[in-house]
Amino acid sequence: MTYANQMLIAENSSSNREQEVAIAIKRCLESLVVDAKRSQMKDLAEFLALAALAADDAARAAARTAPRAMASHSAFADLSNSRIVGNC
Repeated sequence: MTYANQMLIAENSSSNREQEVAIAIKRCLESLVVDAKRSQMKDLAEFLALAALAADDAARAAARTAPRAMASHSAFADLSNSRIVGNC
């Protein structure tokens, strides 16, 4: 099994830290789901997928309080206006 240290990226212009963190956690969990499936750990993959859905719900809830829509956050956003939120 290989482990990748992934940088979790968020936009510099974002004013909603909770939304950024929720999106970063969701991306990390989605990556772990793929790894669990590759390792034939079906139960773990399902559990992680549920956790990713919860992180997505948290991001959407945070987006409702933010002035801009969540649609601006894509996995491959403009990296020139981004910063590192954490590592996965």
